[in-house]
Amino acid sequence: MIFQVPVKFEEQVPVPADSVVVHCGEVKVTIEVKRNFLGNGQLIRPSDLTLGDCAAVDTEKLVLGFQTELEGCGSTVTMTEEAIIYTFTLMYSPTPISNTFILKTNPVEVVIQCHYKRRHYVNSDALRPTSKPFASLMQVEQRLHFSLHLMTEDWQSQRPSSVYFLNDVMHIEAAVLRGNHVPLRVYVDSCVATANPDPYSQPRYSLINNHGCLTDTKLTGSKSYFMPRSHEDKLHFQLKAFRFHQDDRKTLYITCQLKATPVSAPVDSEHKACSFLWVASGGDNKVCSCCETSCGTQRWKRSLAANDGTVCRSDAT
Repeated sequence: MIFQVPVKFEEQVPVPADSVVVHCGEVKVTIEVKRNFLGNGQLIRPSDLTLGDCAAVDTEKLVLGFQTELEGCGSTVTMTEEAIIYTFTLMYSPTPISNTFILKTNPVEVVIQCHYKRRHYVNSDALRPTSKPFASLMQVEQRLHFSLHLMTEDWQSQRPSSVYFLNDVMHIEAAVLRGNHVPLRVYVDSCVATANPDPYSQPRYSLINNHGCLTDTKLTGSKSYFMPRSHEDKLHFQLKAFRFHQDDRKTLYITCQLKATPVSAPVDSEHKACSFLWVASGGDNKVCSCCETSCGTQRWKRSLAANDGTVCRSDAT
């Protein structure tokens, strides 16, 4: 007589396992995965784990290593208003035991994201996130590297001195370090001049506002303008040196908020470089039509500027 006992399998409830460590560098991503990937004491086969279409580069130890450029191993890139995001998929696809058809574990997919702030310049250490078998999302945050420099008249090198005479022309370069990111285009969202390092102190003069409208020429009649772009990851503009009335400190601090987008993103009213009479440095001049009114909500926050290095600054004496 034959008896049959029905057996029903249910997917195990994911249990957090400290098995994946991710470091998002400036040009590469490094991932370390414990062979006790599922947190159940069983070591997985190295060949069963891939990062996109890439196999582990180090399989001799109890930790499997992956390393790739930001655009490698089947990654995808997306852009939000605040970040450029590279997404990778770590896939565990178990194979049958020996020559059987038996599987004792389920497939696992871990989505890993590296976030690079478009507006900040801050260093970030590696994070140690935890993963959940069967479904997980890991995010590691890094910042793009922005710079703001006083340049020589030919724009070829950084100016060795920050001392100017009144009415001298200041040549200023805003830049973003691309590394192995997708090609980036840098913008100067806003700039203010102050007599001390606090960009919210008084006296305070707004040079660029409204998401890239250079208003100095309109207000003072000086020949201040954005130069035509020669490189998408750099933006040049020039200002006439000045000082504040009845201020004897003779020191000027120029504080700018920079941001970047992929070159493939269109120039628009919130991502532009417009000189009076509202001519765009790249893109259609129509994006500058809002400079006389409002081009969107300014996102210059005191707390970020004070604590997170949101701004880039050049000092002119």
